[in-house]
Amino acid sequence: MRLLSDSEQAVASADIRELITSSGQTAILLRKQAGEQLYGTDEGEFCEVGTLTLEMNQTPAKDLAKQIDAEACVLPEADVRACDRVRYGGCDYRVQTVVPHSLFGSLTHKVLELVVLHES
Repeated sequence: MRLLSDSEQAVASADIRELITSSGQTAILLRKQAGEQLYGTDEGEFCEVGTLTLEMNQTPAKDLAKQIDAEACVLPEADVRACDRVRYGGCDYRVQTVVPHSLFGSLTHKVLELVVLHES
């Protein structure tokens, strides 16, 4: 027995989409260009690959094991990968993890766990 019908899942997904888009927040998505990478270094050229609609939380709950500075909810179709960069509010963040969230088997959104990058 399914807990939600297909139409109920669609409504729930649409509601979450509306919450994210109604925040009015967008960010620039940056991705490392293909090329030589020395031992997994984080250095290299990052180029803009698009924009993201998101809901940014720059003060996530403290979880000392994760050591993250912000979280962002993005739409489920967003092509965001770990180690991408997100530029939001004049600050660059490294994407630590991308966590898909679902409601009874239907992907509703993704949560990005972000670490702020400090220029040296």
